[in-house]
Amino acid sequence: MSWLTTYTKKHIYLSNISESSICLEDIAQGLSNECRYAGQIEQFYSVAEHSVLVSKLVKPEFALEALLHDATEAYLKDLPSPLKAILPEYQKLEKRSCIK
Repeated sequence: MSWLTTYTKKHIYLSNISESSICLEDIAQGLSNECRYAGQIEQFYSVAEHSVLVSKLVKPEFALEALLHDATEAYLKDLPSPLKAILPEYQKLEKRSCIK
């Protein structure tokens, strides 16, 4: 089984992401370096920036959920929707992930 080594030096087994291996620092690091829209935009727009903006748009009681709505992308990447649609194994990984 292969793993991903994170910013904080944890091993994340992508086929079985456990709650104990999740670290907010890794999520913040990964999302801040991940560009939305497959990088096909004029200026860098990170998933982290998008997440912060979304968290400011919702009622305060939903802000944390909104902030973390793309947290899986810190480990599984931000795939464009058309690509995600043709990758059923990726969709399964995303659904199995404990990061919600």
